[in-house]
Amino acid sequence: MTQDNRTRRRVLQVGSGAAIAGLAGCTDFLSSDDDEDDDPSNETDGGNGDNGENGGNGGNGDDPNGEDDKDEIEEPKGVLDPIPTPDDPKSAFPIAGTGDAPVTIKLFGTWKSTETSEFMLEEFATLLEKHVKKGEVDLEVHAVAALGGTTLHGDDGPRLARAGLAVWDHDPGQFWTFVECIAINIDLEEEWATPKRLKHVAEKSDVADPEKVYDAAAGDAYQDELDETIDQVEKMDVDDVPRVSVEGTVYSPTKETDELYAAIEAAVETET
Repeated sequence: MTQDNRTRRRVLQVGSGAAIAGLAGCTDFLSSDDDEDDDPSNETDGGNGDNGENGGNGGNGDDPNGEDDKDEIEEPKGVLDPIPTPDDPKSAFPIAGTGDAPVTIKLFGTWKSTETSEFMLEEFATLLEKHVKKGEVDLEVHAVAALGGTTLHGDDGPRLARAGLAVWDHDPGQFWTFVECIAINIDLEEEWATPKRLKHVAEKSDVADPEKVYDAAAGDAYQDELDETIDQVEKMDVDDVPRVSVEGTVYSPTKETDELYAAIEAAVETET
């Protein structure tokens, strides 16, 4: 694992704990020893001896299909467990919320986007507390597999999008656990999301039928949903992710935070 990936992983662990620990009760997710976290020898899913960057969390040079890396994948800590999900989801796309809130906003991002992670870890807790947990807003999540006619992140983009949709389709209650497990294990610099590895992530996340995740990632499942997301992005003239759509207006959740929250609050006031 490279230093950049070690740093990002540590930020994900510490940042998500700091942002959402009060909701999740996961204070043990916070690290108390900076030096220990920064030492690559202490990474549970990092380099293995001379393999270094190609360890369990990366390209896995000796195992390109991810067939032997289940034990290398770090288990989620439950940081995202408090995110509410509908009791009986009707949406084909993942929802944070009740599923019948008066206002629905849409997040368009990618699983390998550092800015999407930044939004999830720094602003998402505020959005949850202010609107989602009160039943005022549903957040509909769209994984963008292609932008401007170009597939994002090679094969990883579509595979991750299909895998997430499979979890939501077959075991929606575990979707956010699956999201966390991806976030703390993914390698942003290497092709990582092999079907076998995504199956192992589903197993670590207690998804009911991990084989469904494998099949989705290995095939062309949920193509209609991927195409619908791309159509929405193109109609809104989105040229970068992450973006959040509120009443048809698009905002950068990391660069236009004040404007985004003002738009959400205006929409809630109108609808409630």
